[in-house]
Amino acid sequence: MADDTDLLTPDGIRSVLYRRDVAVARHRATLARTLGLTDIEMLALVHLAERGELAPSELGRLLDLSSGGATALVQRLERARHVTRTPHPTDRRSTLVRLRPETAQRLKDAESPPYRALAAFAGELTSAERRVVTGVLDRLASLSEELEASGRRRAEPPDDALTRPVPSLWA
Repeated sequence: MADDTDLLTPDGIRSVLYRRDVAVARHRATLARTLGLTDIEMLALVHLAERGELAPSELGRLLDLSSGGATALVQRLERARHVTRTPHPTDRRSTLVRLRPETAQRLKDAESPPYRALAAFAGELTSAERRVVTGVLDRLASLSEELEASGRRRAEPPDDALTRPVPSLWA
C-alpha cells in the first residue's frame, strides 16, 4: 500500500473522480440507448427523477439550453411518452414537467443494481466511516458546484452594452 501522504493528492482525487464520472456517463449512455433517447434527453429524465417536477425553464437552465431548446426537448419527451405536463399552480404562463410513472419505474429498475451495490458498500462501513464519507462527498459536490458556477461566470461575455458606442448614421 502507498504511503498515506500519497493517497490524498489533487492528481489522486482527480483520477478517482474521473473514473467515477466515466462509469456514470457510460451507465447513463447505456440506459439512454435502451430507452431510445439522446444523452441530453436522458439527462433531462435524470433531473426529473431527482427533482420530481420542474418547469421547462428550470430544466433548460439545468441542461444549459435556450428557452426554445428546452421547449423542443420537453415536446420530444412528451411525444415519446416519457413525461407529462401539467399547469403550474402559481404561474399561469408555465407548466410543470414530470416523469410518466412507466418511465419512472424503468429508471428505478435500471438504477436498482447500482443502488444495491452502493447500499452493500455503505453497510460495510462503520457509523464513523459513513459520517466521514458523507462529509467528503458533500464537500466535493459543493466544491464542484462552486467551480462550475465560477467557470460559467468567467465564460460569459461581459455586459458592456451601456459603455459601447452605439453605431449611428451621423457618426
